[in-house]
Amino acid sequence: MRGKLTQSLGWVFPALLLGACGPTETADPVHVSEDLGAREQGVLYPPPPPPSGNIVHSTAFMGPLSLGGSVQTQFTTQPQYLSFAFNVAAGAQVKLEVTHLGSSMYLDTGLFVYGPKDANGSYGTTVVAQDDDAGYGQLSKIASLSLPQGGEYLAVVSTGTGVGKRFRLQLDCLNGHCVDPALFATCDLDVATRIEVCVQALVEEVDPVLGRPHTAAEAFAACTDATDAYHAYMENCSPVAQKPWCADSLSGFTQRMWPVCQDFYFAYYGLGRLPLGDLPLSGALHAALAAGNGHCQDGENFCDGLLATYTVPGISTMPQTLFRVADAVLYAALGEAADHYRFERMPDLTYAQFGAYAYAGRWFPELLQALPAALGNGAETPLVAHYHASYGVGSGAKDYHHLYVVLFPWSHKVAAFQIIEHEL
Repeated sequence: MRGKLTQSLGWVFPALLLGACGPTETADPVHVSEDLGAREQGVLYPPPPPPSGNIVHSTAFMGPLSLGGSVQTQFTTQPQYLSFAFNVAAGAQVKLEVTHLGSSMYLDTGLFVYGPKDANGSYGTTVVAQDDDAGYGQLSKIASLSLPQGGEYLAVVSTGTGVGKRFRLQLDCLNGHCVDPALFATCDLDVATRIEVCVQALVEEVDPVLGRPHTAAEAFAACTDATDAYHAYMENCSPVAQKPWCADSLSGFTQRMWPVCQDFYFAYYGLGRLPLGDLPLSGALHAALAAGNGHCQDGENFCDGLLATYTVPGISTMPQTLFRVADAVLYAALGEAADHYRFERMPDLTYAQFGAYAYAGRWFPELLQALPAALGNGAETPLVAHYHASYGVGSGAKDYHHLYVVLFPWSHKVAAFQIIEHEL
C-alpha cells in the first residue's frame, strides 16, 4: 500500500517554508482529521494463509464471476476479503478491475488472484497477481493477466476501511482465447434455432418480390450471412443473459462457431455433404492401431488397418445422427474409390456387434477398447455404419475392404476405421 498519509501532508511543508520568508507572518496550523488518517492507512495486505492451505478459507466466498461480466456487492466488516471464482481456458489473457462505476466514493481496495484450483479443490496460497490502486482513485485494477494454465481461479477483493461501501468487480477477456474450445465445436442450440426458424419461414411463405417461396438454397444463404451472424451474437450476448462463449467476442463467434452452424445446416437442407473437421489421432489410438496391424501380419493373417478421426458439425446439447455422418465419412476416407469400387452400405451395427466381427474383434481388440476413451464422453453409446467392397488385385486374388464409421453422437466425433483383408 502506498504511503498516502505522507502524500496528503506533502503540501504542508512548502507552505511553511513560504511562511518563513515573511518575518512577521505565522502559518496557520494544519489538522488531519482522524477519518482521513484511518482511510488512508487501511489494511490492504492479502488474506492470511489458512491452516488448510486453501486461501478461499480465509475469505468470504461470494460465488462465480463470468467472463465478460461483473459482480457488485458490499463490504460488511473491516478488514474483509471477498472472493469470486472464474474459469478460463489455457492461454487466456484477462483484465480484472474494481470499477469506478458501481463502487462507492473514497473506497480503497486490494485485488489478488490465486489458482488454478487443483484436483483437491484448493486454490493454494500463492498469489498469481495483485494490485493495490492502479485503477480509478484508490480502486484496484490488474490491466493484463496471462494465464497459460486453464482452470478455475479465485479473485479476492479486500479492504481495510471500507465497511458499508459497495464495489463492482469486472472481468474481461483480452485475447479471444479465454473460453474452452469445446464450446465452439458445435452450434449453440439457440443460434441453431434462429437459423432453422428463419429458413423455414422463407421456404414456406411466398416472397412478395420473387412471387414464390424461397428455395432451400436461397433461404440458407439469406439466413446465414454476416448480418445474421451479428444478430445471432447480439441476441445471445446481451448483458442480461450472456452465454459462456460470448467472452471470446463477436470475432471469436463469427470465426469459430458460426461456420460450424453453417456447415451443419448446409448438409441438413440437402445442399451438400456434411463437412468434417480434422482431428489428429491421439497417442493411445496410434498405439492401438499399431498393435492391431501387428496382429494382422502375424502368422497366416495378411491385412491392413487404417484409421482417421474427425469432428462433426452439429448442435450443442443434441446428438448427431448417423445417417448424416456416414456418407460424409465414406467420401472423406475413401475419396473417388468410394464410387470406383462401389462400396455398399451394409446394415448398421451396435458397438458390441462391431466388436464381435471376426476381423475387428480378432485383430484389433486394443483399438476397440481405445476408441470410446479417446473420442467419447464416457457415457454415450457409439453408433456404427458399415461399408464393404471387394475387388480384384491381380492373379485371381481379391481384397476385401471394410469401412466402419464409428460415431460418438454426443461428443460430435467420428472414426473412420478401415480393414483391408488381402486374399492369398
